[in-house]
Amino acid sequence: MRIGITCYPGVGGSGLLATRLGVELGKRGHEVHFITYEVPFELQEGQYENVTVNLVDVLEYPLFRYPPYTVALASRMVQVAQKYELDLLHVHYAIPHAVSANMAQQMTGIPYVVTLHGSDVHTLGADPSYQLATRYSVESANAVTCVTKHICQTAEQTLGIRCVVEPITNFTDTELYKPNACEFTTNDGKRQVIHVSNFRPVKRVQDLVTAFAQIVDKLDDVELLLLGDGPTRPEVDRLIREFELNDRVKCPGFKRDIYQYLRCGYAFALTSELEGAPLSLLEAMSAGLPVVSTAVGGIPEIIDNGENGLLVPFGDIDALADKLYAILTDQTLANNLGTKARQTIIERHTVDKVVPQYEAIYKKVLQT
Repeated sequence: MRIGITCYPGVGGSGLLATRLGVELGKRGHEVHFITYEVPFELQEGQYENVTVNLVDVLEYPLFRYPPYTVALASRMVQVAQKYELDLLHVHYAIPHAVSANMAQQMTGIPYVVTLHGSDVHTLGADPSYQLATRYSVESANAVTCVTKHICQTAEQTLGIRCVVEPITNFTDTELYKPNACEFTTNDGKRQVIHVSNFRPVKRVQDLVTAFAQIVDKLDDVELLLLGDGPTRPEVDRLIREFELNDRVKCPGFKRDIYQYLRCGYAFALTSELEGAPLSLLEAMSAGLPVVSTAVGGIPEIIDNGENGLLVPFGDIDALADKLYAILTDQTLANNLGTKARQTIIERHTVDKVVPQYEAIYKKVLQT
């Protein structure tokens, strides 16, 4: 098949999933064409089989405050579809990609598939400024998927979507993200609690720093490693200074080789207010780390509390501190959670289990 994929090119979950899906489809012999405004983060180093990137030119339009990206994207979709004779478009994150795909379909007849992610339905999708156009373009799609059952249900509630939405979970590379020997030292001999995110407000990295401050004095051999960067970084840095944690919390920024850091880590923490099926969580579980996470979005579909990870209510910093302390002081608990976490990923979230589900959707679309 010849597939056009549209996504946000940064380090957010929707962009990473779309990029990794495209790479895996290319490995399976499909011809994949990304259509976006810059080269996706994960494609910026190296070449990938059967994968090309087609950039969208966005011009400053003097009559409007904001460039009309939706129109430019639709035009580029049409150009790529016609040039490469695409079989279908797969747009990740409906806003505004589904609207552009619908416009492209009107011009070319090409079918399109929409995959809904968290912010589609939790925030932007529920805003009246976006709701009607988003709902129309999603309902007009030839197929709609979402990364968790929770997102499917929320899409119906917030967008009023009246079409069949099929949940297809996220996946990770269980060979790359696997328990292995630590190949480099970043922890000065301390056990590391790791967090990975783009530091957006919904990630609530501040909550993790505050919780860590409650337990750090009880544990001399523990430090916190915050991988990533983003808009709340200044507030996180302020809290680190306020709690006098400069020698116990490290913030090295974005790193491509996350798997290396996970192999050197002891535990993983996720403190988000909203999530779908976060890739950082799947990667940490695949690496065999015991996880403490807020019980939000689709996370309870992945973590069975007390079995393959520990869940806490969002915003409950005391509970977060308690669960982290439990993992850090009970080696047996940590080992059991980590072992079962990896088992969960192998059973449900591998490339071989998830990517064929998308291929089946494509085939179904093309047969109807």
